[in-house]
Amino acid sequence: MDDELVLRKIANSVILTMCEIPELDHLQVEQLHEIPLGFLRKDATRLHAVCRYRKGIAKSQISGPKDVRCVDIHPVALEHEFRLYAAFLLYHEFIHALGFTGHDRNFRRLEALWPNTTATKMGEMFGLHLRRKRFKWLWRCPQCSKEYPRNRRGNGRYRCRECRVVLIDVPAES
Repeated sequence: MDDELVLRKIANSVILTMCEIPELDHLQVEQLHEIPLGFLRKDATRLHAVCRYRKGIAKSQISGPKDVRCVDIHPVALEHEFRLYAAFLLYHEFIHALGFTGHDRNFRRLEALWPNTTATKMGEMFGLHLRRKRFKWLWRCPQCSKEYPRNRRGNGRYRCRECRVVLIDVPAES
């Protein structure tokens, strides 16, 4: 199935779920359908999704979905193993689109209303997955097995943040 179609299908499902959350009743949730959806660059490793506002509108002036230019999501989030996380990412960005521009206490309260708690905890694993796809080496701790994705070999100079043991260079699997 086409990625754009999959993304729209997930977004429609997220919006439907948002319509069922009583705390969001007073917001313009139905207008979220009108927001164009897109993708981040495939080589992005830190950014998982973003809500982009229209030019010339200050964050303090954002009043709802009509002020949003688009919502972009990382294309890797559409892979089958990360689709639950993709839904949560869209939910997060849709909250921004509804006018909650910062990550303050109120935003976090609304974010915590997402019903799938498994998805809300997938961010760290997703970030690691993105970095592993991009990097050529893993520095592995022989004691705790923690791995640190890197672009170059460590030459035995770097230590594990946890155990303080010298890390071993291992080629990353592509």
